[in-house]
Amino acid sequence: MPNWCVGTLKVRGEKEDLKRFLLEGLTPVSGLPAAFGGKQPPKKVKETDYSLEISTEGAFGFYIEETHRNFIDQKSISWYLDEGNVLVLEDFQAAWGIDPGPLADLSKKYNLDFKIYAYERGMQFNMNIEIHKGTVITCETIKFDDYDWECPEPNRGG
Repeated sequence: MPNWCVGTLKVRGEKEDLKRFLLEGLTPVSGLPAAFGGKQPPKKVKETDYSLEISTEGAFGFYIEETHRNFIDQKSISWYLDEGNVLVLEDFQAAWGIDPGPLADLSKKYNLDFKIYAYERGMQFNMNIEIHKGTVITCETIKFDDYDWECPEPNRGG
């Protein structure tokens, strides 16, 4: 069982690119792997002139395609088109830590920018990642002398 590096994933780009990422880049995850009889839960899409919502039932959330164990731990993600070109995804999770390589590939594939700040209480570090259209701008692991005191949210992750 891994420690989880948890935080917020911000995604920035043109509306059509953001929409394509939501529809193609996130896959519902069940609790039981296919090898053990688990089935991938369906993704429900509700689109209006003003919003796009993806949701799933019977799932733990969404797997971020082409990454190594990166997830959004939400059963429903809503994006309101009038909120501009930034999508904020709470409850981002990565097993052990964040590998920026696969995220850079996704950033390039979908023509998007990613920004993540995440906490890992177990190993007592934070990560600050920023990627612009496939180029890693920042990949910083932040260590603390006194994690509980210095870290802004020391109870997240782990």
